[in-house]
Amino acid sequence: ERYLAKVKALLHRELAAENGASNGCSGNGAYGSDEDSERAGEEDGTLEMEEAAASSSSSSSVVPVPRARKARRSRSNGESKKSPASSRVTRSSGRQPTILSMFSKGSAKRKSEEVNGDVKLEVSVEKDEEEELDEKEQDEKRMKIETKEGSEIKDEITQVKSTPPAKTTPPKCVDCRQYLDDPDLKFFQGDPDDALEEPEMLTDERLSIFDANEDGFESYEDLPQHKVTSFSVYDKRGHLCPFDTGLIERNIELYFSGAVKPIYDDNPCLDGGVRAKKLGPINAWWITGFDGGEKALIGFTTAFADYILMEPSEEYAPIFALMQEKIYMSKIVVEFLQNNRDVSYEDLLNKIETTVPPAGLNFNRFTEDSLLRHAQFVVEQVESYDEAGDSDEPPVLITPCMRDLIKLAGVTLGKRRAVRRQAIRHPTKIDKDKGPTKATTTKLVYLIFDTFFSEQIEKDEREDDKENAMKRRRCGVCEVCQQPECGKCKACQNMVKFGGSGRSKQACLQRRCPNLAVREADEDEEVDDNIPEMPSPKKMLQGRKKKQNKSRISWVGEPIKSDGKKDYYQRVCIDSETLEVGDCVSVSPDDPTKPLYLARVTAMWEDSSGQMFHAHWFCPGSDTVLGATSDPLELFLVDECEDMQLSYIHGKVNVIYKAPSENWSMEGGLDMEIKMVEDDGRTYFYQMWYDQEYARFETPPKTQPTEDNKYKFCMSCTRLDEVRQKEIPKVAEPLEEGDGKMFYAVATKNGVQYRVGDGVYLLPEAFSFSMKPASPAKRPKKEAVDEELHPEHYRKYSEYIKGSNLDAPDPYRVGRIKEIFCHIRSNGKPNEADIKLRICKFYRPENTHKSMKASYHADINLLYWSDEETTVDFRAVQGRCTVVYGEDLTESIQDYSAGGLDRFYFLEAYNAKTKSFEDPPNHARSSGNKGKGKGKGKGKGKGKASATSEQIEQEPPELKVPKLRTLDVFSGCGGLSEGFHQAGVSETLWAIEMWEPAAQAFRLNNPGTTVFTEDCNVLLKLVMSGEKTNSLGQKLPQKGDVEMLCGGPPCQGFSGMNRFNSRTYSKFKNSLVVSFLSYCDYYRPRFFLLENVRNFVSFKRSMVLKLTLRCLVRMGYQCTFGVLQVGVG
Repeated sequence: ERYLAKVKALLHRELAAENGASNGCSGNGAYGSDEDSERAGEEDGTLEMEEAAASSSSSSSVVPVPRARKARRSRSNGESKKSPASSRVTRSSGRQPTILSMFSKGSAKRKSEEVNGDVKLEVSVEKDEEEELDEKEQDEKRMKIETKEGSEIKDEITQVKSTPPAKTTPPKCVDCRQYLDDPDLKFFQGDPDDALEEPEMLTDERLSIFDANEDGFESYEDLPQHKVTSFSVYDKRGHLCPFDTGLIERNIELYFSGAVKPIYDDNPCLDGGVRAKKLGPINAWWITGFDGGEKALIGFTTAFADYILMEPSEEYAPIFALMQEKIYMSKIVVEFLQNNRDVSYEDLLNKIETTVPPAGLNFNRFTEDSLLRHAQFVVEQVESYDEAGDSDEPPVLITPCMRDLIKLAGVTLGKRRAVRRQAIRHPTKIDKDKGPTKATTTKLVYLIFDTFFSEQIEKDEREDDKENAMKRRRCGVCEVCQQPECGKCKACQNMVKFGGSGRSKQACLQRRCPNLAVREADEDEEVDDNIPEMPSPKKMLQGRKKKQNKSRISWVGEPIKSDGKKDYYQRVCIDSETLEVGDCVSVSPDDPTKPLYLARVTAMWEDSSGQMFHAHWFCPGSDTVLGATSDPLELFLVDECEDMQLSYIHGKVNVIYKAPSENWSMEGGLDMEIKMVEDDGRTYFYQMWYDQEYARFETPPKTQPTEDNKYKFCMSCTRLDEVRQKEIPKVAEPLEEGDGKMFYAVATKNGVQYRVGDGVYLLPEAFSFSMKPASPAKRPKKEAVDEELHPEHYRKYSEYIKGSNLDAPDPYRVGRIKEIFCHIRSNGKPNEADIKLRICKFYRPENTHKSMKASYHADINLLYWSDEETTVDFRAVQGRCTVVYGEDLTESIQDYSAGGLDRFYFLEAYNAKTKSFEDPPNHARSSGNKGKGKGKGKGKGKGKASATSEQIEQEPPELKVPKLRTLDVFSGCGGLSEGFHQAGVSETLWAIEMWEPAAQAFRLNNPGTTVFTEDCNVLLKLVMSGEKTNSLGQKLPQKGDVEMLCGGPPCQGFSGMNRFNSRTYSKFKNSLVVSFLSYCDYYRPRFFLLENVRNFVSFKRSMVLKLTLRCLVRMGYQCTFGVLQVGVG
């Protein structure tokens, strides 16, 4: 733009000259000769053209380019090109050119020639269109040049400048990104002959810090540290390159060579050093020494050691000198701000300008220009310094001087310099390679995930929404954003939830987002200036008065019920505000720093304790697994209630139940507002019940009151009573009495009945086996190891095995109930609170003398019969299982095991005394395998027990349910779908898999499935736009077609094995979770399953998991999550 502006100004001057205003034109505006016009333009425009040419980025080399004039004519007016310094009117045109025609012409050719000490700019313009068509076969164009000495004609061959689109970009190195034709590009000259490889160099005795009489390291967990001098850094192609340009961050392999010296050697000469070659690749580079010392220490980290840089080699010294200035600049800034956090930018500048650089550098003073030039690097180092600091340490980044520096220099916060450099230096490459597609989202998912995946989600006009822009100010990802409000600062005390007025819309001072603290610091100061400050003692006095006013409580009407000493009321008046049973209130906590509690009043009464009410508590979203990602106005029902005094009530609030819409399944993908209710400080909503133990969100249970308890009905109390009753162990069907015991046929626990002869799960500590498994023998350490045969043996310095099966908890014990009894008390009644079971033990393969190795080759459902018996407490029972004799089965063992859960079988009996396996006894082979419900040897109770033993327990018949129509996204070859097929619950009708080989495998495994081999974002966009088929004519599923949605979004970005999970490709893979949730929001299936790796739970401080649950809850789904160990996926 600056270049075009100069060209336009020059054309205006040339046009004025040709109109007769100056430079040899006649008074009536007649034109002079071509030569006169050219000379006039040259004299007026030489300086402007030289400046314009200097600002252009085009090459100045002059070579003949044949037949380039036709390409020049295709230029558009908006393209950046050189314009002529003077325009010559051709004799054939016979008319004055306009400014538009000047811009439409091709680029002028210029040549600077020095004649008698004067520099003249020779300009040639193309001829008009007819002349170009006649001369298009010419390869060269001749110009006539008249010098001051005379009319000497020279033939000059000039290059026709190519248009910008046709310009060939100079080749660059694919590693270091330096121009290969750059004369400043230097190559590494190579290593000396005696240079050693890094592993061999590290074992050199000259680098050892121990002598022969001292012990060495006891652990190899810490990397050794050395110094390196006369170093050079280069890439794989041998190009010397700087290491601070983001190459290491982009995982470009850089190496370095030099003389390695011990860590205690401060002499930078080569004496005493070990020459090393191709050290690396460099995994990281770092700066240390922020302790007031003179020098900033720069270091490299490789896979084998840490190296501190001393002096560069002669060939690398110019490159390293450019980096030292900003490195020392960052050291000065960090050290100055460590103890001076309230200084201004002028104070920082004065510190920098008065600091003398260390000796040996190529500059002698620091200036403001150098600070602004390296501001981006300095700020990034300050950010890194803050990240390494303690959590209670205030960040240096938000100090006034740093905020001013960020504004003056235009520093970009929160982005890696490598990414920014790539975006600036290679715009053409980015435009050509668009990379992964943006995530297609519904509006609901977009509003929730926009802050987290702002660069991966496809933007539209919604981004201009002012409210959403305000929401994106807080990142919501960092640890500070996710912690709860402190309840102590001024901002918290003004919030409605803490009993304040809510006038100040300030966030908690402890939750200031560090990524945006710099920008918000100034805004908060402006807002705080507009808030009238009130003296804190007066404010505390008002709060106490408010509590005292609440003590004015009076009942409205007569008691509706009298129950013992309690008189129940329907209404109460608290400070002129009437409350009824069923209203919701805010309750002042004992601790004023905590937010107000919210509850529903289920009963009100008066007794000796005073005026009371029963509160059924609501749980705010911030107290659930959602944390700070939850809607601040959303509450959840929980099974918690309490009796409280009416004086604790702070005020009346409105809590609305948002029930699912009747047409819920067809409302997916609509532009729904994320706000459910308006925020007036007293209105909230709930739509789910929350299980705090299992982090489950469920539809609120429906419990209706009766006429007898309507005046004091509490859903929480009712459900808690039901749970307690189920948990209480009970016995039923009593049998005969004997030996001070009462025998029973049935025991019940948690709603499950256990009968004599049933198989049961027991806690591992319920009983032990007479055969103790042998502990695994420790392998003796080998004194001498052949390093050629075992070159990696030195790495194994301990016997620790990560994830060893020996650290896994023991499985449940399995037993068969032989007797159920209770001891008889002294009063002659059985103690039914203490239920005992007589158990016959079953051995697992690992419980035998063969130890753990026996389980490696045995079926996981295989047991061994045993005649050993023991008595256990009924509370040790954890569940019921089925154990049968394998020879009695009418089907194969595989079909039997796959036919249901908790199925075991035995084929042999185990004798622990003889350590032998035997045939099971006849009574073990009997069908049903029921025992006697009586005491041993008494012969009593045979009637009922015999009837029980003859009964064969029949499992409940399987329910025949229709298979769910399933869409499998990111299907792969169909592993996840196959599991649902084997379970018999789904039928996969559609699958999406972008990788063609996997999609073809899915087609072969599931011939009746429509497999889309396309990007899931493209397909979703088609469906959302109303398309019925894709580009191949395949029918797309529509709303109401999908009953189950399953999928495992790519896990590369979450996997702990991926050390590059912060790169753009991994971020795109992570954003596919957003696309998958948008499928769920659009189709609204009955069931939804998302599967991923273990790190999905903890990635980015669990933010992805929390936002996923937040989306599903907002959609109206009952949902939970779990970390499972189910073997190989």
